[in-house]
Amino acid sequence: MEINQPRIDLKKQPTMSCEECKSEIFQEIVLIKKVPKLLTGSLEDTIVPFPSYRCADCGHMNEDFRLFDETNKTNLV
Repeated sequence: MEINQPRIDLKKQPTMSCEECKSEIFQEIVLIKKVPKLLTGSLEDTIVPFPSYRCADCGHMNEDFRLFDETNKTNLV
């Protein structure tokens, strides 16, 4: 059985830009959460990485990239 996948032309999709400086260049970053062993039932705390992005020029993280709402940090450089 063959599944028909939609063909998406990425050239026609909008390019995201920084909400602060309008740059279109982003860096991949990793946000790290530490989950206490009491919550997981394991013998040690657990470290959980979450990939995200920030502007390569000014360091701003767009709202679309914010996985967690922590005190509304706007510049993560």
